[in-house]
Order: sequence, then C-alpha cells, then structure tokens
Amino acid sequence: MLSALQTRKLTRYFRVYDVDDDGVVGIRDFERVLENLRVLHGVANDTPALARLRQAYVARWEAVRRSADADADGGVDLQEWLAYWDDVLASEDRYAAEVTGLVDRLYALFDTDDSGRIDVDEFCNFHGAYGLHAETSRRVFHTLDQDGDGAITRDELTAAAHDFYRSDDPAAPGTDLSGPIEE
Repeated sequence: MLSALQTRKLTRYFRVYDVDDDGVVGIRDFERVLENLRVLHGVANDTPALARLRQAYVARWEAVRRSADADADGGVDLQEWLAYWDDVLASEDRYAAEVTGLVDRLYALFDTDDSGRIDVDEFCNFHGAYGLHAETSRRVFHTLDQDGDGAITRDELTAAAHDFYRSDDPAAPGTDLSGPIEE
C-alpha cells in the first residue's frame, strides 16, 4: 500500500506525464513530449534518430497502458496510475526493472552531449520538455547533485530514483525528482 508521501510524489509524477492536463495520461501526452524532445535535441522530422526516439516513447506508452489501463479505455487516470505503481513497488523484480529502465531512459534523453554526466542545462532542458519551469528544475538539480560537482552522475540519479519511489522522508534528495510535490 502506498504511503501518503508516495501517493503525493506519484500524483506529481502523473501530472508531469499528463502534459495536456486532461486528467488522463495517453498517447497524445507522449506525442507532445516527443515533439518537445525532438526540438530540444534538434532532431529533424523523418530521420532515423527521430524514428528511434518515437519508437522508444511509443513502446514506453504501450508498456504503461498495458499494465495500468485497468478499464481498457486507452488512457490511464490517476487512480489507475497509483494502482499501477502500488503493484510495481510491491514486486522487487518489477521495481528493479522500472528503476533501471527509468535511469537508462533519463540518461539517454538528459545527457545530450554524451558526456556520461547530466549538467544543469541538460537537466533543465529535459524538465522543460515536460513543462517544468527552469527555476524549479535548477533547484531540483542542485538537490540531486549530492557531491556538488555541477553534474548528476548515473549513481546520483539512481539514488534519486530510489528516494523518489521508496523513501518516506520528505527531505530525501530524490523526493522532488519529477518536480515539487503538492502539499
């Protein structure tokens, strides 16, 4: 069962994915983020790079839809989203796969210069693709950059993901990974 803090964090995460703010996460939300990422990465239409990005986003949407769309209406509402994450967090194997997949996807999309590290501009640009404000993203970035070296390493991002999904400490660095949670 999700704790109150996990519910708040996962509700915020839902709102990040619900780009059009209609109360349902669906393929249109994924397509909108894909277009934002295409622009962010400077990828031209009808290129192999865009085809790979589109394939990855559609595959992610289909995985979420298959697992979370309990009423099979083609979208995932907040209650379905929370039930999905409750199931994921109850299974160590599913949880490990989700966190590994999340970190891999974020690194592939955040690290635009392929340096193996995510700097503040890369982090803010990526958050911007989901509609998060740069000032907020900078604050979150500095919280996640645990060693203060100006970059988020894969280990720091993995620790933040674990904080986000599993920690019940509102002050844990990863609590605001998807943006500030609502009170």
